Amino acid sequence: MKAAQEAGKLTVEKLCRKYDNEDVHTEHVTALALRLFDATRKRLKLPANSRAILEAAGRLHDIAYSVDAADHREKSADIVLREGLAGCTDADRNMIAAVMVLHAGAVPALLRHRLIRRLPSSQRALQLGALLRLADGLDYGHCQDTFIARVRIVPETVRVTVRSSHFPHNVERANQKADLWWSVFPLGVQLVPAANGQDKPAGGLQRGMHVIEAARRLLSLHFKTVLINVDGARTGAGPKPLHDIRVAVRRTRAVLRAFRKPLAETSAERVDGVLRRLNRALGPPRDADVSVAFLTSQEVQKQFRNEPGWQEFVRLQIRRRRQLLVAVRRHLAEEELAALKLDMGHLLRVELPRLAKADPSISLERLARRRLRKEFCRALALAHLRRSKSPEDLHTLRIAMRRVRYLGEFFPPVLGATVSRLKNRVHAMERALARIHDTDVGLQRLAAGRLEPPRSLVLLLGERRREALVRLEETWRHLTQSAFQRAVRRKLKMEL
Repeated sequence: MKAAQEAGKLTVEKLCRKYDNEDVHTEHVTALALRLFDATRKRLKLPANSRAILEAAGRLHDIAYSVDAADHREKSADIVLREGLAGCTDADRNMIAAVMVLHAGAVPALLRHRLIRRLPSSQRALQLGALLRLADGLDYGHCQDTFIARVRIVPETVRVTVRSSHFPHNVERANQKADLWWSVFPLGVQLVPAANGQDKPAGGLQRGMHVIEAARRLLSLHFKTVLINVDGARTGAGPKPLHDIRVAVRRTRAVLRAFRKPLAETSAERVDGVLRRLNRALGPPRDADVSVAFLTSQEVQKQFRNEPGWQEFVRLQIRRRRQLLVAVRRHLAEEELAALKLDMGHLLRVELPRLAKADPSISLERLARRRLRKEFCRALALAHLRRSKSPEDLHTLRIAMRRVRYLGEFFPPVLGATVSRLKNRVHAMERALARIHDTDVGLQRLAAGRLEPPRSLVLLLGERRREALVRLEETWRHLTQSAFQRAVRRKLKMEL
């Protein structure tokens, strides 16, 4: 009878396959958790046989994501309890399930969780859960770029030196998820970012990488950057969080556009539509941030503070910015983002891992070269717009250059240093176009205002615009320098 029951149980590997587990994430989290366990076990008095429990819990903690993403923590534990694990006793199975539920959620509720309460050795589960929870925070970006360089135990503290090459917010998130550790261990924990931790091109792409895995890493990185800045944008904690959200949304959309064909059978297009609408909604508040930052800068205040009506004019612009903050809070409210997070989570953690199991229809190098070549040719074809007097034409050129720049950020590990140099020269041109766009938007806002701006301010903006146009021509000449263009065309296999 016991042999028959054991025969019906699945191994960890088979459970992962059955439920389309996001193996790249769970295996990385497991490796981090085991690294912490091995380095601290003796000092924290953890039984050696707990290692296998922690390993199984780490690999299975997200197993139900494809079944119910919103409640995957509880459902993952239920799967283990219901299906069992080959080679595990009932006591081990119950311990594994209890450790799994501890990887997320509020600590006070977790301490009272049903699976914890019914364990004879609940303290052991809580301690293993604290290790798993911390490790899960270290891969918050889901791009597997975080490594534990060193673990030292100093008086009263476990000091963990962490290298996070692409997404430094991993350390920030792990610090938040160290809350259970502080509740259950006699020693504190300190996460120390390694010197020069962010020293690789964002995304962690490599030559020969599966094209779907490349898309997954880039999308995870940039969408998590959106989420990490939401709280700051909601509270209006300066202009940076909102700026970073809009940039991250644009980069996320650039990845979706670059990998459109490989992702054609997924929900990528629908997600892209939601992101497009979100960024449009956040555009006016961001423009207001730029305007207020300019008007309150030391240079401008020094020049205009004694102008009649200046202070009232600036106060009006600040009030308008505060009014637009209401729209930011509405569009970034938890209920507004919930559906987007679930859709993106399903794309990244279910659809793409499933696609990555098949042979790629195209190599990553070929896709990168083709997409960059297409966007660069399009930008060159629009280059005549740099002499247009139309703000819309100049903005169209800016968008085209920005698309080239994003691909130039993504693909140097695949295509080489020439692409990185291209990105730098395109970015210089794009910055000049951005200065022109900001002055154009500023002039439009001034013209539409209730109070008439000082004429000298309008003249100053006009002068800044003319300077940016001169800079634009300089960057264009640098971009189209003959030897550099030949190198780029050879790399992208364009006609010389």
